Amino acid sequence: MGVTGLIILLLVGVGVAVAVVLLLRRQRYIQSLRDRGWAFVNSPTFDAVARLHNPPFGIGFHRKPDDQITGFTTSGRPFQVIEYRSEHWSGWVGMVTLSRRLPELWITGGQTQPRYGVAVVGVPTPAQLGPGWQLGAMNPAFAAEAVTPQLCERLTAMAAGQPGVNLSIDGDQLVVLDPPRKEVDLLGPWLDQLDTVAAAVDAAPLDHWIEPEQPPRLTFYHHPDWYWIGRDDSLLQVTPVTRSGHDHSTSEVIRGRDGDGPPFVAFTHHWKTTRTETTTDSEGRSHTRTVTENHSEAILGFQLPTQMPPLRVGRRGLGHGISFESGAFNEQFGVHAQDTKYAYDVIHPRQMEYLMASSPASFELAGDWAWFSPGVHSQPTVAHSSLFLRGFLARIPRFVWRNLGLAESPYPPIETSTVPTAQ
Repeated sequence: MGVTGLIILLLVGVGVAVAVVLLLRRQRYIQSLRDRGWAFVNSPTFDAVARLHNPPFGIGFHRKPDDQITGFTTSGRPFQVIEYRSEHWSGWVGMVTLSRRLPELWITGGQTQPRYGVAVVGVPTPAQLGPGWQLGAMNPAFAAEAVTPQLCERLTAMAAGQPGVNLSIDGDQLVVLDPPRKEVDLLGPWLDQLDTVAAAVDAAPLDHWIEPEQPPRLTFYHHPDWYWIGRDDSLLQVTPVTRSGHDHSTSEVIRGRDGDGPPFVAFTHHWKTTRTETTTDSEGRSHTRTVTENHSEAILGFQLPTQMPPLRVGRRGLGHGISFESGAFNEQFGVHAQDTKYAYDVIHPRQMEYLMASSPASFELAGDWAWFSPGVHSQPTVAHSSLFLRGFLARIPRFVWRNLGLAESPYPPIETSTVPTAQ
């Protein structure tokens, strides 16, 4: 054997040795967990996190729970420590069970940052917590009642000796990022300390804040009526997907609605195309090969309350479409419709202002569906289109709905003047 062969054998041997050491270390770690009476699951199902809705859970379409440790604290409170990955976060999470389902509450202290995607109102921090702590909640009144002096005392004790604490209430779970899961001798006392924080929450008179039990399904943060399906290839027969190619399939299918807005379906459509390439080499011989290419597109549709005439609204392109009285609108948008009067009725001056402020993806009303061309399949894109379309439909005049056979507008005006922010 040459020198190169010996080097390769040496590297292979080192790699095998390292793999064996890591495997043995992992097995010892798992056994140490079981010696404490805890359970370890290598590949937990989504049921492990289905009841969790707040970040890092409830965000994005790519979510993966991994190694899971479950058991009971010294006082008998159920706990879970789990590895979790999504598009926006990856790490370990520890949690203990509360006696009640409570509203969203966020508490951070020390060298830690607010979690990605959290949307709450900042609330005053009790003086007992001291500097460096931040509180957030959807309902400040709940935070004021939940963060008792007893809870502040337990939080301060838990933060001692740690770089930071990132804690939240998610339903009936008290959730903390970055538990010391590598050291079992540290994890037990850490969970017991988290147990004392949960006990302080349980001791507070918060029964009037109890929230109803939710179905155990994969949901989305601040979108309680969205739900995950995953794959549903029957949608390929009833949605305007690209028909060419072969091996069509769907992924990341979600359904839902926001408030009283129209229900939607959103997914990624995948397909393949095959072509033949012929090349000639230097000796004049021809060679033919088959090339297969993968394609995907984002599909997003909202079901309308009645059949509506065709109307397409998009960024101004080669075809300018119908001309409106607003020059600024005409520069930004192209509107196409078979019935020009109908287009003028729907796209009135207030509607034009709304469109210019919202910057929606191109969309088309066709029959009893509104189909968007979002470009990407993402939670923010679906949320923006859902909020925009609800406002767009609410601005269609009542007489238009009556002409379409409805007694009243199915979407009353929204009290707030909020315009969806472009994604």
